[in-house]
Amino acid sequence: LPLFTKVDGITYKKDKSDYSPLKPSFIAGGGAFGYKMDDIRVDVEGVYSYLNKNDVKDVTFDPANTIADSVTAISGLVNVYYDIAIEDMPITPYIGVGVGAAYISTPLEPAVNDQKSKFGFAGQVKAGV
Repeated sequence: LPLFTKVDGITYKKDKSDYSPLKPSFIAGGGAFGYKMDDIRVDVEGVYSYLNKNDVKDVTFDPANTIADSVTAISGLVNVYYDIAIEDMPITPYIGVGVGAAYISTPLEPAVNDQKSKFGFAGQVKAGV
């Protein structure tokens, strides 16, 4: 889910533990369309995620107080699913994998070398019924 987008490498310390300085917002979503061939499905998926700066007091950010107010991620993925057909079962379990690219705004303020955004690898593993 785009609500659980995570940015690694930026933390704040509180009670001797590391926490993320960014929190999910309700501005997130995605959509997909695809094609089914027997037990295999293929789809193209787009995902949008927006994170806000965590409003915390009396903490030290690492790197020190350089966190942007928000981070935006826009991802595009191609997914392949395998439907596990079980005889006399009213539901069909599936597994899937996806690969693609993500356009991400920088989580740092100010941006390093004035690089405000960058493309990166996006991947996911899925399972369900």
